[in-house]
Amino acid sequence: MPDDVALVGFDNWDVMALACQPPLTSVDMGLEELGRTAADLLLAAINGEAAPGRHISPCRLVVRDSTAVPVGPVSGGGVPRRPTPGLTERSV
Repeated sequence: MPDDVALVGFDNWDVMALACQPPLTSVDMGLEELGRTAADLLLAAINGEAAPGRHISPCRLVVRDSTAVPVGPVSGGGVPRRPTPGLTERSV
């Protein structure tokens, strides 16, 4: 990795992501904010306040060394850039 296979994890648990060789690129779902929103909605429902609809929580891609620039064209017309070694963040 990352020249032959790109590997991306889920949940961005630093203990695991940083213990891998190379460090694992991961999706961070923002679980603290997700939990806070769920608790707020639950308390509102208990108090009889309606919270209809869909609630979307942003996530971010934490790019580490387990991914590289694609060799071929990038779908969507984007311009691939090699992530700098270590940790960078992008909103998804």
